[in-house]
Amino acid sequence: MMKKLKKLLTNRNNYVDTSLITALQSCSDKPPVKLIEHCNSLNNSYKKQNYTTVAIVIRGVLDYIPTIFGFANTTQVYSELQGKRTFKDALKQLDQASRNLADDGLHSPARKDETLKVSKLTVDNLQGNLAIVLSETAAQLRTKDLRDDGNAKLDEQRAVKPKRQKSQLETFEDYIVSKQWTEQELDGDTVWICETDNLYQIHSKGDYDEFSEPWTQVYPDSRGSGKHSVDLVYAGTIIKRFTFIYCDGGRISVVMPELYIAPEHRYPQRKFKEDDKDYREYIWEKDSLKFKLMMLIGSFYIYNTPEGVAKHSNIQIK
Repeated sequence: MMKKLKKLLTNRNNYVDTSLITALQSCSDKPPVKLIEHCNSLNNSYKKQNYTTVAIVIRGVLDYIPTIFGFANTTQVYSELQGKRTFKDALKQLDQASRNLADDGLHSPARKDETLKVSKLTVDNLQGNLAIVLSETAAQLRTKDLRDDGNAKLDEQRAVKPKRQKSQLETFEDYIVSKQWTEQELDGDTVWICETDNLYQIHSKGDYDEFSEPWTQVYPDSRGSGKHSVDLVYAGTIIKRFTFIYCDGGRISVVMPELYIAPEHRYPQRKFKEDDKDYREYIWEKDSLKFKLMMLIGSFYIYNTPEGVAKHSNIQIK
């Protein structure tokens, strides 16, 4: 029957046979009015030789029908629907053949020299498969209307948020936590190269400068402190810079802690000018990127860990 239908419809003047449109109009007390309008548009465009428009409307038909069969998209219909092999083959062939044709008509920018890629022969080759698809669609609506089920699946699919692609900085953090890095000297800088992706690198710069605060002065070499930059570099581009502090003549190397002063102890809120107590607090956030970086490349001397240095320097770890 399907083969006869395909042969019959490819030889008629209308692109969609009127009997198929009638079947769609009478298949349900809630007929697929948009699909019927698509069919009428196909006939009008075909008669006017607007063949690119025919290809575009066929894409509209294929986007419309999946929920009728209880699915969210065309691929699910021909991949997951049980039985109905002739219909599924026709749907798959129509989907694959019409996609590029319609996209060319919808998404190609204007050019001075243009040609119409969709000919009468092109759309005639789609006509038989479209007839099979429309006939089966009418039968589905007549026997088992699954539009509610299909739209429920479509809503579920739309509700699932696509996974956000990680930024380079987030990827950097993952690699830092993995601790799979190789250390080497490069052009006077100490460089750590990620073993997983060597485009990710950590550069310890030689831009040393003076730096001294109470927390750096508690070591035997109380004046042997300073600062320099550590860069996170991807493909030769700096994407983040941190300040590292060395103490005790360079035996200790840690990331600069955050400085915090409670509001009531900040000028001009302080009530007693003669109060010369140091209200500065120094803080490392344990979950921060810079703390994780310090865990990878820091030096803690006899204090062994950031916690050991923090205890000696009165730095809070939160």
